[in-house]
Amino acid sequence: MDNEPPINWGAVQAALVQRFGGRVAVHDAAGTATYAEIFAAAAGIARRLLAAGVLPGAHVGTFLRNGRAAVAAAYGVQLSGAAEAPLNSSYGDEELAGVTRLAGCRHIVCARADAARFSGLGCTVHPVEHIPPARLDPAGFPAVAPGLHGRLAFTSGTTGLPKAIVYTQRARFLANILLQASLPFLPGPGSRILLMTPFAHGASLQTFAWLDHGGEVVLHEGCDPDRVLPLLEAGALAAIFAPPTILAKLTTAFEGRQFSGVRTIFTGTAPLPPILYARARAMFGPVVRLTYGKSEVINPITVLPPAETDRHYAEGGGADGSACVGWPAAGVELAIEDDEVMIRAQHMSAGWIDAAGFHPWRADGFHATGDAGRIDAEGRLHLTARLSDAMKSGGYKIYPQEIERALAPALPECETIVVGLPSTHWGEVICAVAASPPPDWETRARAACAGLTPFKRPRLHVAVDALPRNGQGKLVRRLLVDALLRDWLLLDGPRPRLEKR
Repeated sequence: MDNEPPINWGAVQAALVQRFGGRVAVHDAAGTATYAEIFAAAAGIARRLLAAGVLPGAHVGTFLRNGRAAVAAAYGVQLSGAAEAPLNSSYGDEELAGVTRLAGCRHIVCARADAARFSGLGCTVHPVEHIPPARLDPAGFPAVAPGLHGRLAFTSGTTGLPKAIVYTQRARFLANILLQASLPFLPGPGSRILLMTPFAHGASLQTFAWLDHGGEVVLHEGCDPDRVLPLLEAGALAAIFAPPTILAKLTTAFEGRQFSGVRTIFTGTAPLPPILYARARAMFGPVVRLTYGKSEVINPITVLPPAETDRHYAEGGGADGSACVGWPAAGVELAIEDDEVMIRAQHMSAGWIDAAGFHPWRADGFHATGDAGRIDAEGRLHLTARLSDAMKSGGYKIYPQEIERALAPALPECETIVVGLPSTHWGEVICAVAASPPPDWETRARAACAGLTPFKRPRLHVAVDALPRNGQGKLVRRLLVDALLRDWLLLDGPRPRLEKR
């Protein structure tokens, strides 16, 4: 490893400008930006960071909403040789300050309007509006050692402050190549992908892979069906990255419509219920591809191609609430230890940073995911539960996913989640929570759970307008419990009940 050649990001980016310079790279709310414009802006940002004394491997925060500036900043930090720490635009001030300090970001690249949010944190702030473009000359930028820090990713923070996951320059380079290798087709000039999730998360990784082949990235700030519809009607999209929450929003907004031209819908981050797959298939055709993703291992981890996704659901897959996420991608090894999914990969992160400092992964290179799962006879990974979600009620250990699997067929028109509310009598009281359910939902829920062992049946039922999610669109059970306890008083005992506060 000591003899590995350095990585010259300037040469990588300059090649893209030479190949695709005058072509459109990014579509955003402001219009279009060419490859030449994106990488000239990136070179300007890199020069500003280098002039400010940023060294290779240093952690530089970026805080930008979906648009060309976010793309340029990501490439600019990379070009400088620093490690980008993308900060999610959905962070509140307290969480933003916490992750900035945790990651040790001395420099921040952000929009001028957000600069004040970093006051008092001891950071040097670089508003993108104040940075002029520059010529991208590879000789003017450092070639970096592969073992230096190359990128940071943050966990969802479901149990507190997010951890900072550390990738080396080498792992970042490999991850991009392997993501491209797993694509169902290679994009080319004019081939557009629509990205609506925060650029600080999965949207950035798809952007890097797409632009490496001359494709076009359409960046929206969140899912706005009114903005998406004209693109679908015009057949302007080759691909869409749509986690189940976004896919549900699109299929609801365009119910009964059919659209052609979309070759692949990339989805992951949460299980895809059979009823939602059926709606997506009816609207777009058999084009949905499932993957398994973790902050600790940049995609791809496992892949279930569209044809295999279609076969899986046609054979009744997902009816039990488990999630088949396919076969290991290139460079990935899977193992199951005590029902827990273990991952080892060539492009895996080096470890994580928390309040106690940096921690490497296990000596054998495997990462314990915290996800329960199994590998079937075909070698496909099925996720069955999140180990940390386990509840203790009446002395029994219960996974909410088992109860949710029983509820899902009875309530296809709404999302129903199970959580445990703290109880002196029971330990935790099992509570079923439905988002905007029909009037008879509780009767249907009780009937659906009648076949479960009595201690697994929900004792409480609550309807809410919406379920709390983090910046990646993932459900946050802790926040749901907090919201319930804020709005309701638990009257504890053998027959617990809730009283509105």
